[in-house]
Amino acid sequence: MSKGVKIFAIVVGIIAVLIFVFSHLGGSSAGDTSLTTTATPANTALPGGGGAIAQADSASDFTSLLSRISSINLDTSLFSNAGYLALRNNPVNLGTAIIGRQNPFAPIGTDTAVSQQQGTLSVQTLAPGKVVATSAEFGALITASNLSPTTVVFQYGTSDAFGSTSAPVAVSKNGTALATVANLTPGTTYYVAAVAVQGSNTITGNIMSFTTPAGH
Repeated sequence: MSKGVKIFAIVVGIIAVLIFVFSHLGGSSAGDTSLTTTATPANTALPGGGGAIAQADSASDFTSLLSRISSINLDTSLFSNAGYLALRNNPVNLGTAIIGRQNPFAPIGTDTAVSQQQGTLSVQTLAPGKVVATSAEFGALITASNLSPTTVVFQYGTSDAFGSTSAPVAVSKNGTALATVANLTPGTTYYVAAVAVQGSNTITGNIMSFTTPAGH
């Protein structure tokens, strides 16, 4: 081995030893270093702050204002306003007419024929509108799964036993049925429920109540 090669090998060895020593010394220093943190108490205001004091003042002002309220009066004249009484809710069904399986746990294919033959029908009685002393307009939202003709009548009376029935109203597959009844008694509470008939399928909707205003 030549003299130059021996010198190069010695230099490389010295560099390797230095790298090894420095790497271990650096690791020890990093490992022995600890970080000490000091938590600031939650109720201590930071220098230049004042947020906690401002919040306390706001809470105190609100409590003081609240303690000075002796009574609250609600203006209910809106409910007797002619414009309010003339408001009418006419919902539009935006859902799909495709009805799912009647029994999702039944084996596939066992309830298909029954669903197509019978179909599904639902009816929702709406709040009566255009209520005056002796008449009112009834409404119902109908949802059906087939195109069979559907007829709606409204049962109404001064109790949930009803006793009177409106004229039948024909509706399409999905839509709103409206019927106006007269000869009501002023200042009387009535109950009404829509009944939808589609072939041999009859569905009675929910019961709604309303009160006719007293006559003058």
